[in-house]
Amino acid sequence: MSYIDNCKGCSASVKVASEDIKAMVISIVNSGNFKLVSEETYSKRLQKCGGCKYLEYSTTCMQCGCIVQIRALQREKDCPYSAW
Repeated sequence: MSYIDNCKGCSASVKVASEDIKAMVISIVNSGNFKLVSEETYSKRLQKCGGCKYLEYSTTCMQCGCIVQIRALQREKDCPYSAW
């Protein structure tokens, strides 16, 4: 397993394709099992994540290991770096 320099616990396999992320988002939205933020809030959260020094691969938060597109969607979640 090859490790990524920026994260001692991550390997190259942590890269998630944008199509897979879109499928996860659609699944969460359609499930009805989660309290979701508004589209405006979601967009603002992703914008903050996009400019964050802890974002890796445009998908992964190096502070908590989450996929930001999934975490930002959920109302009960917050940013581990307190950006939102």
